Amino acid sequence: MRKNIYRITTIITYLTISVLALSITSNYIIKKENKLLEKKYNIISNNLKDKINSLIIKKKNATLALTITLANNIVVNEILHTPNYNKDSLKDLSLLLRKETAFKNVWFQVINKNGYSLYRSWDNKRNDNVSLLRNDLKKMIQNPKIKSTISVGKYDITFKAMVPIYINGIFEGVLESITHFNSISRGLRKSDSIEPIIIVEKKYTQQLRENAFTKIFIDDYYVANLSVKKDILEYLEESKIEDFLNIDNYLVKDEYLIINTPIIFDDIKLGNFLSFKRLDEIDTKYINEYKQKAFLYLGFFVILLGLVLYSISHYLYSRELKKLYNRLSENQDKLHTLNSSLKKTVEEEVSKNYEKNKILFQQSKMAAMGEMIGNIAHQWRQPLSVITTAATGIKMKKEVGILSDEEYKQSLDMIVNSANYLSTTIDDFRNFFSPHKDKNSVKAKDFIQKVFNLISSNYQSKDIEIITNIEDIEIFIYENELLQVMINLLNNARDEFEKIKDFDSKFIFIDLFMEENMIIISIKDSAGGIDNNIIDRIFEPYFTTKHQSQGTGIGLFMCEEIICKHMHGKIEVLNDEYTYKNMQLKGAKFKLSIPMD
Repeated sequence: MRKNIYRITTIITYLTISVLALSITSNYIIKKENKLLEKKYNIISNNLKDKINSLIIKKKNATLALTITLANNIVVNEILHTPNYNKDSLKDLSLLLRKETAFKNVWFQVINKNGYSLYRSWDNKRNDNVSLLRNDLKKMIQNPKIKSTISVGKYDITFKAMVPIYINGIFEGVLESITHFNSISRGLRKSDSIEPIIIVEKKYTQQLRENAFTKIFIDDYYVANLSVKKDILEYLEESKIEDFLNIDNYLVKDEYLIINTPIIFDDIKLGNFLSFKRLDEIDTKYINEYKQKAFLYLGFFVILLGLVLYSISHYLYSRELKKLYNRLSENQDKLHTLNSSLKKTVEEEVSKNYEKNKILFQQSKMAAMGEMIGNIAHQWRQPLSVITTAATGIKMKKEVGILSDEEYKQSLDMIVNSANYLSTTIDDFRNFFSPHKDKNSVKAKDFIQKVFNLISSNYQSKDIEIITNIEDIEIFIYENELLQVMINLLNNARDEFEKIKDFDSKFIFIDLFMEENMIIISIKDSAGGIDNNIIDRIFEPYFTTKHQSQGTGIGLFMCEEIICKHMHGKIEVLNDEYTYKNMQLKGAKFKLSIPMD
């Protein structure tokens, strides 16, 4: 009877603890799995958004580079000055570009200085005054200036570049080039295994109804890419399309991960770039392995619990049967046995915890590696853009026969300099925590010029004036690491200017001089300064005021690491109010103090 009581008690205890453990642990594992999936989807979403925005900028710049290259073409000159010009000249050039380059759809228009269209590659209409219908063209004629835009016209959403044509120093007209988003959507389908669809804002639908390029509409929305898959169109037609256009980050629905990237130019939303990626094509192997291991450990725990409870029950029952006079000695033996068993169990659990800690440490290393790769990508994006732009310019000018030796040499120098910077960036990140790094001597003015060479593409058309005061001295520094700090600080200043609307007083002041065997570098802007509530936190890791897709909060932290720990210097920040050209200005001022020893 007593034996049955012990058995029933043990079974009830075992079942109760097991059910609680299964319930609590399963709930935790499912929540953890959902968090890991959410993190995975966030990474995919942010990377894809960055890539799409980068491809849009690249296509916009490539369209501008093509137009600049063709502005001096003899065919354009012929159209402006010869009434009976060859009407197929630029059309033949469009076909050549379609065959030999990534420009599969490109159209040209030549407009004289009075606003009359002399040539359109998409129809035969001639000699109409288009400046009466287009305010942007009217402004171009009044103030000839290179212009690159993204806009929605009566045919489609397009990249548009306008370049003034000068002959013998006299303004004669405008060359306009128009390209599509199709190459971007095709490239993403191949490289990222996604199905892209470009939806133009509803307010433009009426003007597109009659002459739309693709003739594809979903409800009252125009679809801009020709190659969109039929099953995606059917899926959107069966759903409420506004639900997809209002996605902030991403949406998991049915069998897709759906990512929405707004297409914005000059703070005007033109459309949405929707990306559909099948969930079964996303690599979640490590999440499934984590789930399997977690449930395996749970099974081991339940088995171990049963064994422990059984042992305890058996021990208690056996002890009760012992005679009174031998109970003390037997209890001591049992206690010794139990201590040994518990010691062994503790040692086993410690060993298991050690293995778990190794796994967590490895995951931490992988996360750190991912963050480092993200920093490398941030440093590489700009020189890669320079290389792409220079190479495209060389190719276009070579094809149309206007490439000069000087332009060829300058473009190759830009490519070589940017490639060298990419290589040294990799070396710097690889040896970032190594104590063995070599300093080198460089002239201060040459160093600042190298900074300008590396950031010039990011400052084009930003209307930012940089004022320098550089002593003619030679400095002894870790050149590449200090380059990274300078680029980071200057790009941060540029980003702050872009947040301010209708602001003309954009200045950056750079001072470099020697003071008591210390190199002093001061970078000051006129962007309004840093909020006093956060200025003391800006060097903390992962602290950022930027949108998640634009910054990780690592940049200024890395700057402080380089200056303070690697160069044994100091970096300070404050808000400074000052007067320049009779203007009262305010902005953030970063001061770097680096010892020459």
